[in-house]
Amino acid sequence: MKRVLVLSLLLVGVIGAVGLAQNCCCCPAPQPQQPPCYTSFWTGEQIQIGLKVPFGLLCCCCCCEGPQIQVTGWQVKTWPGGTVVYDVNLDSPVSYHQFSATWDQKDASGNQVAAGFYTVVVKTTNGNYETYLKLVQRPEGCCFWPWLFSKYCTHSACKPYVTLSRTCVQPCCRISFYLGN
Repeated sequence: MKRVLVLSLLLVGVIGAVGLAQNCCCCPAPQPQQPPCYTSFWTGEQIQIGLKVPFGLLCCCCCCEGPQIQVTGWQVKTWPGGTVVYDVNLDSPVSYHQFSATWDQKDASGNQVAAGFYTVVVKTTNGNYETYLKLVQRPEGCCFWPWLFSKYCTHSACKPYVTLSRTCVQPCCRISFYLGN
């Protein structure tokens, strides 16, 4: 029993020493100010933007507006400042279920935006809907902190909300099954 405890402590010590030797911390520095919820992405990753409208039967409304929502554009703003870094106005409105946009994390001039918090706004004929994202600079040479941490938002069963996700980069997102010869 003592041998297992000593080996466990030795293993923890070795892992800690390796982490310190890499000059990285295992936890990101706390943010002094952050939005109530956000989705995290590495800087340089493409981000897929969508709009979800929940099904109207759960809303207890006689004439839900979901099917009539048309997307007119989208934008990305700094948080908390609200400075617009990227703005798109669609030539003609599209239905919310046909809307999909990809942001390459560049500003209107084509420059990579800095790590930090941003607000993604989807503009519609029924008003604007927004969510927050956090861009994180991937640490160099650190193998003990490869994860992103997000504070996920709760969504109403009746109100539309903005979705953010990673774009599928081939072949990583594809699973293939081979049957037969």
